[in-house]
Formats: sequence, C-alpha cells, structure tokens
Amino acid sequence: TDTGMMLVDQRAAHVRVLYEENQKRLQAEQGNSQQLLFPHTVDLSPADADLLEELLPDLRALGFEIERMSGRTVAVRGVPTDVPDGDEGGILEAILDQYTSAQDTVEDERRDRLARTMAQQSAVRRGQPLSEAERRALLQDLFACEMPYADPTGTPTTAKWSLEEIAKRFGRVG
Repeated sequence: TDTGMMLVDQRAAHVRVLYEENQKRLQAEQGNSQQLLFPHTVDLSPADADLLEELLPDLRALGFEIERMSGRTVAVRGVPTDVPDGDEGGILEAILDQYTSAQDTVEDERRDRLARTMAQQSAVRRGQPLSEAERRALLQDLFACEMPYADPTGTPTTAKWSLEEIAKRFGRVG
C-alpha cells in the first residue's frame, strides 16, 4: 500500500465475501443457480429428511434446486453459482451435517449459520493459487463488504504494517 504493507488471508477474505453475499440472497430470497448436468441423488436419514424440509425455503433462496424423489431420496438439480466445480455433490450433505447439532436455533440464527456454512464450503482452499485478476477481484469484493476485517468466525482477513514498522524491523530507524 502507499503507507506500508498489507497481507491478506485469501480464504478468510473469500469466506467473508461469500458470507455477506449469502446473507443478501437469504434476505432477498433469490439466489442464482447453476444447473447440474447430472443431478446428484442423496439418500437421507429420517432426521435429515425432516431437516431438509425445514431448510428448503432458505436453500432455494441461496440457489439450490432440490426435488423430492421417492421416500427419503432427493435429487440436487442445481446449486448456488459460487459452489466450486467438483463440490456440487457433497455440499448438501455438509450443510445438513452442520445443522444436526443445532436444530433448536431460532430462524435468524439458522439463516446466519446457513450463510456461514455455505461460505465456508464454497470458499477457496488455503494455498489455492489465484490469478492476478482473481486476487484483484477478491480484494475489491472484500473492501466492499460491511465488515471486511474478519471472516464470520472472527478470523482476521488482513494484517498491516506501516513503513515505519518495516524500517524498524530492518534496523533502519530515523
């Protein structure tokens, strides 16, 4: 930067960006979906089938397209557009797993947890290389967030050092 150096945790930054996008989708009850070429079928336990029914309006608001088949089997026909390629199949199971321990949460907490879980499941992985254009877009999206300095769990997204702090580290005071 003009005043020093900033280090960005790309995963924490991406989780923050996706979390805030997911919150907006849930409030607007309208998410974009990408159709799967081959629907992913999931056989649910009775408890997960009940949980899915409860979460279905919010899942649709995020961009999931889920169709009930026979019994406890569902077909995932579409997923939110920010779900990485290759993660389409397991994302519903990951979300349901996150919820089995917190079914008694109130609706606002449930929606917040859903936004956070989706962000964590969809964000870039640690060490995943990003192109220069992707890095620039991530920084632009991060600093457009309401709370750009930490992900939803409190992990810092950035660390900053002033030019003076850097000079002191190298013994160049004054």
